[in-house]
Amino acid sequence: MKKIIFSLSILLSLVSCKQQQVDLIITNATIYTVDNNFSKAEAFAIKDGTFIDIGSSLEITTKYASKKTIDAKGKTIVPGLIDAHCHFYGLGLQQQKVDLTGTTSYDEVLQRIVDFQKEKNADYIMGRGWDQNDWEDKVFPKKAKLDELFPDTPIALTRVDGHAILVNQAALDLGKVTGESKIDGGEVVIENGHPTGVLIDNAESLVMNYWPTSTKQEDQHES
Repeated sequence: MKKIIFSLSILLSLVSCKQQQVDLIITNATIYTVDNNFSKAEAFAIKDGTFIDIGSSLEITTKYASKKTIDAKGKTIVPGLIDAHCHFYGLGLQQQKVDLTGTTSYDEVLQRIVDFQKEKNADYIMGRGWDQNDWEDKVFPKKAKLDELFPDTPIALTRVDGHAILVNQAALDLGKVTGESKIDGGEVVIENGHPTGVLIDNAESLVMNYWPTSTKQEDQHES
């Protein structure tokens, strides 16, 4: 028995000698590495402020030794998040609008609105991302088809650059916009004496100033 204990102590001593000393070991974590494969790991070792290895708890504790080891107990660990310039809140709100980016025709815009409304059944519909320059017919769209599909639901669709919106008659009625409406720094596009539904730059405010604002609870849900 003494020989067995002695042998084990020698073996453990040899293993310990081979272990690299580090400043910190984290084990039993759910680690998202965000590498090319978005792989996950359980443990990592840190020395001099640098992650020197990552792997399973067994792999890390076998290769490294530290006076400070933390059992994460399955908690999530992710790399540091650096927000260079992002609008997360705006992104959350955008998810509650019709995504019109990449549309190749006005008909596709209309179909996306129809699909959106089937799911959301919203009292007011907003969307963003259309660009008539991506369509075969590169002229500004008109509201007639919107009026046919949604005669009672106000709709405001912002162009990809934000400098124009397409609205239906229900939306124009919010701001009492007519063929006579004018505003500095903007344009109500008119055809045959009537608004086509396109409002450029400051003219957007003629409708959007009357658009209902969301409540704090709705914002929290949307974001």
